[in-house]
Amino acid sequence: MEDIIRTSEMLSAVKWYFELKNLSLRNALALRCPLSVENQKDLRQYYSQYFAGLLSATELFLEKEYPNSTRFRDLLYKKLSFENFPDGEKNYSYLRELRNSIIHRGLDISSAAHIKDDFPLIISPSPVTNRSGAISHIAFGRYLIEVIEKCEGVMRDIFLEHFEEFSLLDKRLPQEKIIELSEKFISNATAMPGWAKKLALTSIKDINHEEVHLASMSSLIETLKTDVLSQYLV
Repeated sequence: MEDIIRTSEMLSAVKWYFELKNLSLRNALALRCPLSVENQKDLRQYYSQYFAGLLSATELFLEKEYPNSTRFRDLLYKKLSFENFPDGEKNYSYLRELRNSIIHRGLDISSAAHIKDDFPLIISPSPVTNRSGAISHIAFGRYLIEVIEKCEGVMRDIFLEHFEEFSLLDKRLPQEKIIELSEKFISNATAMPGWAKKLALTSIKDINHEEVHLASMSSLIETLKTDVLSQYLV
């Protein structure tokens, strides 16, 4: 039972992280030259958020506590192998340390760029190092948009294949257990007024939680398959 609850939490989290990266990428690609000072700050913020969301999603399934983390890692490294950059493990290490440099060490990811028409081609920070500076990693694309295109081309498949391999989308609690947990949550909710709790406790048993689960999984798949790049780059 705890395994099913944990799986549900992980699926909910990965959906949120993909929504974060998709929104961030959409906002970044919408910014075109000439860029105001505020636009430049926004560009840095959006590209930074993109990698924060992307890496948060992958690291969620790489945690040692997750029983299938090794299989997810193997698939991740396999899919992150590209022409001229075949070492998927090194490529992932670049992404991880790029994110760490942004979040923990204040790297300005948009500090250098070329302009093509009105589109700012951010030059990929390379190399990036670990915290001590002893280990460095090379970008697998000259421009940041090339790195992102490669990531976007494989990340959705990595998660969907992993979900299918371990039937994660099919794991669900029985109706009675969901009602039990929902009633406990509602009863303990401090923000809900008494009348709202009473109404919720009365109606919770009438909800078809099987349909709710299917709708939730459908929304997750749709989020994973969202192709932001095709909407902005032709």
